Amino acid sequence: MPQPFRLIAAKGQHNGVFRIWYGAAENDRAAFVLTLTPQHVAHALRKTLPVTLEEIEEYAHNNRDRLRTIARNARARGRNATVLE
Repeated sequence: MPQPFRLIAAKGQHNGVFRIWYGAAENDRAAFVLTLTPQHVAHALRKTLPVTLEEIEEYAHNNRDRLRTIARNARARGRNATVLE
């Protein structure tokens, strides 16, 4: 049976970078980290930079299933992290 792969944490940085951690549990030492950059979100929203942290958080919320799939696929390819630029 495959390991659970769920969102365990998410946090935005002052520079606009937003990180999402996925794993089996809150204390998963091998959690996968998906990083969203302002450039990625602006492109996805068809906006020009700058985008606010609130816009990035909303994007992450509205696209949670797609982002989890991206993270799961990267993990399946042996990666521990991915940056969406």
